[in-house]
Amino acid sequence: MSTLKKTLVLLLILVLGLLSFYSSSIKTTLYTATGFSAKNLCSGYFLSGFSAEAILNEALIPVSPLFSYVNYYVDEKNKIVNTNVLGFFQRTAIYKPGLGCTLLAISQKKLDRSVFTLASLSNKNKPESAVKSLTSKNNSDEYENKVSAILTKAFEEETDSSKASKGYRNTKAVVIIHKGKIIAEKYSNDVTKNTPLLGWSMAKSVTSLLVGVLVKDKGLDIYAGNLLSSWKSKKEHEKITLDHLLRMSSGLEFNEFYGVGSDAAKMLSVETSASDFAINKVLEYPIDSHWAYSSGTTNIISAIIKERVGGSFQYYYEFAQQRLFRPLGIESAILETDASGVFIGSSYMYLTARDWAKLGQLCLQNGQWAGRQILPNDWIKYVTTPTKTSPLNNYGAHFWLNNNSDDKAIDRHWPSLPTDLYYMSGFQGQTVAIIPSKELIVVRLGFTASGVDRGTERLIHDVIELL
Repeated sequence: MSTLKKTLVLLLILVLGLLSFYSSSIKTTLYTATGFSAKNLCSGYFLSGFSAEAILNEALIPVSPLFSYVNYYVDEKNKIVNTNVLGFFQRTAIYKPGLGCTLLAISQKKLDRSVFTLASLSNKNKPESAVKSLTSKNNSDEYENKVSAILTKAFEEETDSSKASKGYRNTKAVVIIHKGKIIAEKYSNDVTKNTPLLGWSMAKSVTSLLVGVLVKDKGLDIYAGNLLSSWKSKKEHEKITLDHLLRMSSGLEFNEFYGVGSDAAKMLSVETSASDFAINKVLEYPIDSHWAYSSGTTNIISAIIKERVGGSFQYYYEFAQQRLFRPLGIESAILETDASGVFIGSSYMYLTARDWAKLGQLCLQNGQWAGRQILPNDWIKYVTTPTKTSPLNNYGAHFWLNNNSDDKAIDRHWPSLPTDLYYMSGFQGQTVAIIPSKELIVVRLGFTASGVDRGTERLIHDVIELL
């Protein structure tokens, strides 16, 4: 074969290889877009009660303009959402009472009933709530006016052009608890105190609380290795502990970038099992030598929780409901699962704003509620102890911290706020802030286009100033 022919053949192979690669990449991207849309349209519509148009325009398209090309159909009767792009790349999400919405695998036509068998949940373990509403008759008109002004500001859109250019804040709910009492709350026109709202990565912090329940109930050792049977053939993986996972220092490979082709996006929108996708990742760094925020890590923890709880899917479901939520009087909590029946602990958890606030209050009370110790006595101290490998000393065990090793305000997430503040944080500005020194909980939920609400620090600061 002549040199010219060899060159042409080589070029042809390269072109075909590139076409194959990009074809596969485009296919994955479009399946991710339709999958993400189906899942979030389903949950937003059937759980939160938003219109499909509102979900698309407020929660999806601001994330990526690609979602504007996704077609959807809401089947009210069967509680199903179907999506596609030009009739191709079809995806389906199904709503089930008590479970929220589950995204079916690409080739899956229906849920596996052997996995998703759920009887009615009983109402046992439901004491009177330890969080009380504070009636307005105890406050002066001046105080009420100041509270009203703070809440109004929390819902206002930015007027500063440089900030407004980053998109709408779109606040949906604010709840403020001081000394165990709700002193203020406000909701957007399409939300009420009974609307379950998505917490995104705040679910990670709740997953940490569920680990705490297992530590208290079953003596789970968070410093022990040999966590998963699938890691037995991998000597280094066997050394990973729950402490490493909770502190995001396992060293496992995971691309947390939120573009449609990233690990995080594929895990949530393409894979049948979110936890298996993460479990099968290789070690990128030596264990406990590198901090890297990873949604995959949390879903590994979810799989470990399911394995340690044992029993049927019903038992797994009721573990979270009866051991964590019901003792707090929480009935709104929905922990959504992937198609394999494992809670997606990284991202998909719905509660009302008041119930998100109750979880914050549980943390403020060191895991105690109505005289009952739900978590180990030292669990909150553990989750708020800085992880040594986190670059700014601002991450504990699935909770964010408003401090750093040098106590430099400029390096803190919220420079104007107390250093003992710690918080749950989620995409699009979801926040449950806990401030022990002020006996204060501030919850802010919304569909913030930029992904981060820049007004939350001001909200918390104004509340502290008022108190």
